[in-house]
Amino acid sequence: MLTLVILAGTASTGAHYTHNYLEIEHYPRSDLISNAVIQAGILVSWPLLTAVGLAGYRLYALRKYRAAQVCLALYSPLGLITLGHFLFGSPDIPAFWYATIFTDALTSLGVLAFAAWSVWDNRLRQERAAVSVEGGRG
Repeated sequence: MLTLVILAGTASTGAHYTHNYLEIEHYPRSDLISNAVIQAGILVSWPLLTAVGLAGYRLYALRKYRAAQVCLALYSPLGLITLGHFLFGSPDIPAFWYATIFTDALTSLGVLAFAAWSVWDNRLRQERAAVSVEGGRG
């Protein structure tokens, strides 16, 4: 499941952030931040956070759960922040690109939910192991 969500999220955010970079004038923005600053932020944030997400996936596959959980939780804002477009209006973009705002958010929520489930699952496993060890001593 994590593979599917990471792949979908990478494809969605990749498409959306590329479109946002190239067609920036069609997205609402604050007067406090120039388009050039936003574009620079895209050039830095998307590759960096995507690398963090992919590292989280790899760490999870290697059973390094704690580090994976941190990486996945750090990756999730990449898609959630795209909802910020609605703070200053509604983007004047074709339906496909408009939809990527929501697919970004949904896949990011999926990654965050997976990370939370993983924390919960690992804690349960640790508790069961502790009970099993204590039960064997009695």
